[in-house]
Amino acid sequence: MKYSLFFTLFLATLLLACTVESQEDPLDIYRNVAYSALNTTQKSSLLGDWKKAEVGAWTDGNYVVTFPLKDGSVIRVIVDPDTGRVIEILT
Repeated sequence: MKYSLFFTLFLATLLLACTVESQEDPLDIYRNVAYSALNTTQKSSLLGDWKKAEVGAWTDGNYVVTFPLKDGSVIRVIVDPDTGRVIEILT
């Protein structure tokens, strides 16, 4: 009887753990790398929350993180997903 109760609790815990979804966006790592590469002037000219920047596919398997600016333009930061490094900042 003890074992069946333990087994039931174990299964319930396992089921609960499998159904809880992570609130973290897997693309946040690229947003963080891109934001860290910006200088102080660029960071101060961003429009909105940088943590909500758009992340998309770029050439050669890289990612582009697009930050909107207060003047209506954008800054695009190209990130290599293999190395986690910024390749280029396009203004």
